[in-house]
Amino acid sequence: MRLTRLVAAAIALFACAPVQAQTIAPHRAAYSLSLGDARSGGIAAIDGALVIDWGEVCEGWTISQRMRFRMSGGDAGDVESDISFSSFESRDGKSYRFSLRSMRDGDVVEDLRGRASLDPDKGGKADFTSPADTTLELPPGTMFPTAHSLLLINLAMGGEHLVTRAVFDGATLDGALDVSAIIGDRTAPDAALAAKAPAIGGRPSWRVRMAYFNPDDKTGTPTYETSMRMLDNAVASEYSFEYPEFSIRAKLERLDALPKPNC
Repeated sequence: MRLTRLVAAAIALFACAPVQAQTIAPHRAAYSLSLGDARSGGIAAIDGALVIDWGEVCEGWTISQRMRFRMSGGDAGDVESDISFSSFESRDGKSYRFSLRSMRDGDVVEDLRGRASLDPDKGGKADFTSPADTTLELPPGTMFPTAHSLLLINLAMGGEHLVTRAVFDGATLDGALDVSAIIGDRTAPDAALAAKAPAIGGRPSWRVRMAYFNPDDKTGTPTYETSMRMLDNAVASEYSFEYPEFSIRAKLERLDALPKPNC
C-alpha cells in the first residue's frame, strides 16, 4: 500500500483527446477525510483534510495539493501523515515538473522531485533530481494527469464508458501506471453544489471508477482503486480511495473558482 499516492491519485482520477469539447475550471477544493470501510488491520478511524488547488497559467496547468490525516488503530497504532504534492504540466501535454514530500509522525519518509517529457509516438522519460540521478523510461502512449483528465471528460461527454491509459504523475518511483477507468452515465447538475459554487458547481457529472495497475505486476491485481464523481470541468464533488485493508472517503466541504490567466 502506498499512501503517498493518495494525493496524486486525486488528480489522476481524471494522449489528449483529438478535440477538446470541454476544459478544466481552475478551482480550489477542500475535502474532509474519514474512514470508509475497514476490512482488516484493525483501523478504527481516519480524520483529516485534503486541499487541491488546480490552477491555469498561459503555458499550462499547475497543481498544488496538501493532505493531512491521522489514522487510528491498526498494527502501528496512531499515525500522523502529511503529504504535499505540486506539479506543472504544459498545455501540449509534453512537459511536466513534479514534487512530492511525504511525512509520517513528523519524519520525512519520501522526497521526490524531477521533470518528465513525452513524445506521443515514442514515449518519454522522467528524470528525478531526488533521488539524484534516477531516470525512468515512460512507454509510448503515456499521459500526464491533466491530459488524462481532459481525455476522460471528453470521452464521458461522447458517451464512452471504458478507457485504459498509462499515466505518470511523479508520486512514486514506480513509473507510469496502467489506469483502467469505468465511466458511468451522465447525471444532471446537483442543486446543492451549484448553490455552493455558482460559477463552477452547476455542471453535469459522471461516476468514474479507476483501477491502477503496475505494468510489472503480472497478477492482474490493482495496486489500489479510486472512485469519484467528476463534473465536466474536472471538479470532483467526492472521492473514495480504496485499498485491500481499508478505504478513505473525501467529502467536498468548500469549492471556489480560481482566476483564469489573461494570455
